[in-house]
Amino acid sequence: MGVGWVVLVVGFVWLLFGAVLAVSDVLAWRRRVIVPARCTSLNDELDGIVRHLLERQPIGREEPLVLLRTKGARVEVGAPVKLSYDPKRPHQVFIAAEHPRIEHTTGVAMSAGIGFLLVLAVLISRIG
Repeated sequence: MGVGWVVLVVGFVWLLFGAVLAVSDVLAWRRRVIVPARCTSLNDELDGIVRHLLERQPIGREEPLVLLRTKGARVEVGAPVKLSYDPKRPHQVFIAAEHPRIEHTTGVAMSAGIGFLLVLAVLISRIG
């Protein structure tokens, strides 16, 4: 088995990893639930990051208090907000209107790009 075949297999593994990551994120998005919550406190961090301590109404055995980190204050203290989260990952919360369909977009794009480049390199070397 030559080096070309190894590089081709590694390229396909990277492509598969990107596809699995994207499918996992889409399934998590489809499982999401939206619950009401209330902001109990705000804390500033470096670089404009704000930590919101939110009290949600859990649908299962999740903790009612959850931490949401955003760039800039999104919710005032005492204000109601709708949270969105996957019940299998109750610690990862989003403001309901801002929940991304593919959360790990950079990881999907990078792994797919690496895989595509490796496969393309092998195909080009076979042609030439």
